[in-house]
Amino acid sequence: MTSAGNAGSGMTSNLSSATVGGVQLKRLVQIGIVVADRKRTTELLTSLFGIGPFRFVEWPDRAESKYAYRGVDERIRISQAFVQLGDVEVELIQPVQGRNAYKDFLDETGGGIHHVLFEVSDIDPVLRELEKSGVTVLQSGTGIRPGTRWALLDTKELLGFLVELRHRPGASDGSSIS
Repeated sequence: MTSAGNAGSGMTSNLSSATVGGVQLKRLVQIGIVVADRKRTTELLTSLFGIGPFRFVEWPDRAESKYAYRGVDERIRISQAFVQLGDVEVELIQPVQGRNAYKDFLDETGGGIHHVLFEVSDIDPVLRELEKSGVTVLQSGTGIRPGTRWALLDTKELLGFLVELRHRPGASDGSSIS
């Protein structure tokens, strides 16, 4: 890790065009937060701060949904809530079943901000390029919208937080669900 004195020296202030290691990131579209109780958290966010309405999803939501944790295909279940706040979507994630990074994070920290998500035009070349720098995939899968793929990168030690990348065919409004 770099020292605090030079940590920002190569960063650009425009997140929508940030280039990291030769990889062109599109825009920041989501902040993922792991919670122990999705229902309670959404109710509190609504009653205390007026945030909502939330859209709820139980994932996987289709028979063809795929998920892998540390390179091994797994069967999991998570309960999610989504809300759009300006240009950024907030995703609340409650792990329900199976081995996954959300459950690990909840067990280790009690919950909190888990990842930031950027959209990319083509996920496979981006993952190959990042792997050259030692950045590996922690978990990956298919998204809620058909044709969408995502990869959660193992960047905690490198950056202090996790980065998720998402590819969705066609035009994107940034939201995970319609």
